[in-house]
Amino acid sequence: MADIYLLAGLTLPQGVAPESLPATVTRFMADCWPGMSRTQMIARAKRRGLCLSFRATAPCPSGETGVFELRFNDGAVGCLMLARLQRVGGRSGKRRQTRRTEVSRPPPRDPRQTRLF
Repeated sequence: MADIYLLAGLTLPQGVAPESLPATVTRFMADCWPGMSRTQMIARAKRRGLCLSFRATAPCPSGETGVFELRFNDGAVGCLMLARLQRVGGRSGKRRQTRRTEVSRPPPRDPRQTRLF
């Protein structure tokens, strides 16, 4: 089984203003939390009508945090973001887990929170 990647942080490339992002991407970013898996990010992007792709900027050894390019496309507009993802070793095919795996849940939201930007 492939390694698991967990979100450590999101950022915009240098010179890109938060106001220039499409509204769907801004809402997607507000839905993300530290510890979210790459699979969860892709599923949330699909629910918002976004096509999301990841590309590593440099090789990332297991257990380390690497920088990945996130490319969003909603059919009309595309944009680029940077994400720090921690690479966690996955399960081997021989040792399958018999119990239910723990899924990363979003943290409780404070209603007083403002938007991400």
